[in-house]
This record gives sequence, C-alpha cells and structure tokens, in this order.
Amino acid sequence: MTVRWIGGSPCAGKSTVAELLADRHRLRHYRVDDFFEEHALRLGATGPVFTKVLALTTTQRLGQPVDVQVADVFALAREQFGCVLADLAALEGDLLVEGAALTPQLLSEHGVESGTAIWMVPTETFQRRHYGQREWARRLVADTPDPAAAFESWMRRDAVFARAIAEQAARTGYRSLVVDGTQPAAALARTVEQHFALTPVPSG
Repeated sequence: MTVRWIGGSPCAGKSTVAELLADRHRLRHYRVDDFFEEHALRLGATGPVFTKVLALTTTQRLGQPVDVQVADVFALAREQFGCVLADLAALEGDLLVEGAALTPQLLSEHGVESGTAIWMVPTETFQRRHYGQREWARRLVADTPDPAAAFESWMRRDAVFARAIAEQAARTGYRSLVVDGTQPAAALARTVEQHFALTPVPSG
C-alpha cells in the first residue's frame, strides 16, 4: 500500500485536486475533514484542545487573538493525527490522504518521504476572494454580533496558518505549492501528479 499526502491551508483547492487524482489513478481518497466529529468523539477527554474548541461558539472562537486561534489549529491537528493513522491502518489499497490537519511537522515526525507529500498554500489575496464567494462562509459568521469583524479574524487566522505551513514545509524538506488563482484545478492537479510521479491507470 502506498500513501500519498496533500496538506495545506483551507480554501486552497486540496479536495478538488485530490478528487481529480483519485479518480484518474483509482486511488482511495481519505478526506481528513470528513472525520473531524468522529475523531472528536473517539478522543473524548484525551483530546483537551478538541474539548475546548468544540465548547466555544463561533463568536468566542473567532474572538480570540489570532495567535491563540492558530495555536489551537495546530494542537487540534496533533490530537487528531493518531486517529488518522489508526483509520489508515484499517484501509487497503493505495491511498490519497488530504486535509488541512496534515502538517509538515507531523508527517516529518512520522517519517513520510518528501516525494509522497505536498502542501497547497493559497496567497492571502486568493484565500480572501475565494472565501468571500462561498455562501457557507458568510452564513457561518452571520449570527455573530459583528459578522465583518468575525470574518476578518477568520481570514487573518488562515493567512497566518498558511504562512506557518509554508515555513514548516521548507524547514522539514517538503514541497509547497503556492495557489494564487492563476491556474485552474486541472493544472494544479497535474503539478501534484508529477510530484507524486503518478502514472495513469490504463482503462479497460
């Protein structure tokens, strides 16, 4: 079994690229975000940051200083990573694992080779524009006392997170791919495909 990893900041097109590659190469796509609530239940009291974050309202969470929010995101990733590894151990076939919780530091500690992992990191301008076009993102902050301030806090958090991911990737010897909106998803998928040295599966 071969496992390939796509990490990066939210709203960078990770899921779209993963879906394209999984379909093209007949890989099983494991989307970490889909298991957040299941992992939270599994961790229970052994996941103190999960417990803290899930107890906060959107207003409370986005009202924290940005550095606290970013620290929580990295701590959540570390708590969740054991659950991810346990899930993968129970699966068969070649896997494409994707999600923002896959940090370069965690994968480096796990011994993941550089040719099997990549991080998609959006520019802040692209990230803000892309989030702004998503109705669900606006709905998420709609019930806060100041939706504009909550949205701004969210964007600043993700911009800091993106920079930290790029810095981690460079420090640990992994590749990061800057996403600025100038390339369509198909072109990004080709870049990731080449990085993974994937050969299309013959049809028939």
